[in-house]
Amino acid sequence: MQGIIAYEVYLPHHRISKKEVAGFHGGYAGKGTKSVAHYDEDSLTMAVNASNSLGDALEKYQPGAVYFASTTSPYQEKLGSVTLAKALHLPANTGTIDYGNSLRAASNAIRAGMNAVESGKGSVLVSLSDRRLARPKSPLEAEMGAGAVSFLLGEGDDVLAELIGSSNVAGEQVSQWRTAQDQFLRQWEDRFIAHSVSEAVLQCVHDLLTKTNRSLENIDTVILAGPTEKLSLTLARLIGANEEQVTSMRDGSIGHLGTANGPYMFTKALSESIPGQTILWLQAGDGCEAMLFQTTEAISSYKQKKPLSHFEENSNENVTYSDYLRWYELLEVDEGRRPGASTPSAPALKRNSDQILGLFGSECMSCGQSYYPKQRVCVKCHVKDEMKPFSLQGKKAKVATYTVDYLATSVSPPTIFAVVDIEGGSRMLAQATDCTPDEISIGTEVEFSFRKLYEAGGVHNYFWKVVPKRGVQHES
Repeated sequence: MQGIIAYEVYLPHHRISKKEVAGFHGGYAGKGTKSVAHYDEDSLTMAVNASNSLGDALEKYQPGAVYFASTTSPYQEKLGSVTLAKALHLPANTGTIDYGNSLRAASNAIRAGMNAVESGKGSVLVSLSDRRLARPKSPLEAEMGAGAVSFLLGEGDDVLAELIGSSNVAGEQVSQWRTAQDQFLRQWEDRFIAHSVSEAVLQCVHDLLTKTNRSLENIDTVILAGPTEKLSLTLARLIGANEEQVTSMRDGSIGHLGTANGPYMFTKALSESIPGQTILWLQAGDGCEAMLFQTTEAISSYKQKKPLSHFEENSNENVTYSDYLRWYELLEVDEGRRPGASTPSAPALKRNSDQILGLFGSECMSCGQSYYPKQRVCVKCHVKDEMKPFSLQGKKAKVATYTVDYLATSVSPPTIFAVVDIEGGSRMLAQATDCTPDEISIGTEVEFSFRKLYEAGGVHNYFWKVVPKRGVQHES
């Protein structure tokens, strides 16, 4: 039995109301909110955080390949999947592939991963993430959200949802597009998009149902991920899906997540499923791809480390439109009367990649004291060069002391730095993010989150920050 073994979602902490977005321009955008990536988040950082939550499943199955799908990868020419694998401590011989250029990159990556599993190449980690931009005041602006979903694909008794069948139809169409020089997503007129996309969707559904000898009436849940939220529901009705089948598609709190949109709705359906239910996932974009899954007995005992309710209950809904403009670099602000950040040193990044991306410190093999950054001499028992690698990821951590800086130049002031005591005895200085000064104090429990420190010379400088640990989380 082959299919999905584990899944996790990552949604940014921040939300902006559609009313706030439209109100700035004097328009109306309906009810609800959309997820907003913080200034230090991009599609790659969100993918790392979603994948990192898979925890024990990654250690147990040791994926032989990592696939990263996004239309907004940080680099035009550099694999995000390699950085993702490094941050997750996967070995250097792990296969790495990036998918992009279309919303169908999501289903392309899933199908490629399932093909690898079926051919006996072991488990595959697939992470889908986006942080797309729409032109201010455009119909898409209030809808484009941000988020990531990660799946571990494999075989065996731990499979939560088995892949029953799939089909695909390629369709040349100009509906949504963005050139290498475009900052914003472009879109054609809604009625034309609905007409052009519907042909491929109808054909794809017909082919899959015929191949699997099923009827749409007997499908429990239908997920149709189209270019926009409204069009997705329109297409679902067009193929004949009823209201009960599309309940997982209705969510007014996060917006459209790009390549992660279909996967997000799919995980929502999985979290609400019982064994034996069927889920039809249709991914529209330059044609259509369809996948039919059936849940197994394992779904009844599966628990996400951070369930969807965690993100709903612990989000910040007080984001203003000016915050959004600054975080997404749509509004140029003064960077202070100091020299700009220098381009990160490629040799230094290479030399310290385990420490920077993997958050590896060292642990004394004589007394067990841990350190970050790495040390040669143990200050506790004074032995020299008797250290082994020690990862801080997943370790419990608390704030020992902190400082709030209102003078330092920041896109999201004030800047908060904390000295953090970590399980195992190590202590490190870390920047706190996704919090206000009122949310942090001595003794506050925090967790590590992969973020972007800055970009200079076209190089993205990534590292780990800390965020307050919120809500109830299940141990991975």
